[in-house]
Amino acid sequence: GYLGHYVAISNSNLPNSTKTAIIGVKGTSNFEDFLTDMCGSAVEHELDNPFYDGGNTTFRCHEGMLISSRRLCEDLQPLVENLLIPSGYEIKIVGHSLGAGCATILAIILRSFLPTLQANESEGKERLKVWAFASPPVLDLDSARACESFVTTVVNNVDIIPRANISPLVVTTRLLRTVNKRLKEKNLDMSNFKSSIAFLNKLREGKDGEMLMAADEIMAELDSSLARVELRDSDHLYVPGKAVVLYDLWELEEKKESQREETSDSEELNIPTAEDAIISDGTCDVLRYIELDGRMFDDHMAPAYRSSIAAILSKRKIEIEEQANIV
Repeated sequence: GYLGHYVAISNSNLPNSTKTAIIGVKGTSNFEDFLTDMCGSAVEHELDNPFYDGGNTTFRCHEGMLISSRRLCEDLQPLVENLLIPSGYEIKIVGHSLGAGCATILAIILRSFLPTLQANESEGKERLKVWAFASPPVLDLDSARACESFVTTVVNNVDIIPRANISPLVVTTRLLRTVNKRLKEKNLDMSNFKSSIAFLNKLREGKDGEMLMAADEIMAELDSSLARVELRDSDHLYVPGKAVVLYDLWELEEKKESQREETSDSEELNIPTAEDAIISDGTCDVLRYIELDGRMFDDHMAPAYRSSIAAILSKRKIEIEEQANIV
């Protein structure tokens, strides 16, 4: 489909200021966007030139987002080529969800068409950068890693969209098979009336009941499932560039759950679901399986991202001030 977008230009005359152009790409908001999301097959695309030094001219990516990104590039390339580059603007492309995935593919196509966007890499300064919030997996392994210098993907906690690909689904299915096997061993598999009643009674125990599998058993099975799924499978796609994964602290979860129960649905998303972050890439273990959590859709929403990022920045600011006072 056709992607909604905007271009914002900052032309400050202040000393040491940087001329910046921001291209914002809209996320999913209508049925046409939904169809773009669903065309998720990994297809090969041929570029005019490599999008990074020493790279190939072919890469594999999300089919629907490739089509939308090529159309968007047709609209934006003249502006970038004839105004932004000659005028010395730094270009930042931002997007959420569908907009994030298309922002990355758009940047790759622009860097291929306009190699001058790669000109300052030797100086450690990129002329074009992408901030992708809640990006789906959109690139093959090598291309996703090759984007690290100019793409940063932000993932909020258990958000399902950055895990919406075949590889995480296969790993999660293997885990569920192990759980199903354990249910059968304990006669909780709901295969007959007696086991169904036993299963329901087990659910009634809640979090105070005995775990079906110990934590170390779960981790061992997860490690085994991850090891059995090939990273370089041609059908597997990954979130691009550096991945900043925001995560929650288990010791705070009970308190937050109580807060959610006391708030309305509109207020709930403003309760931060993340308290800290790690920096990795699309092959990070936590992005290679689907966390079956009640918040996996709520964590995808823009308000959840804003509240989690704000909470982490506030925490970092306090830590820096405390360290400064110690010194």
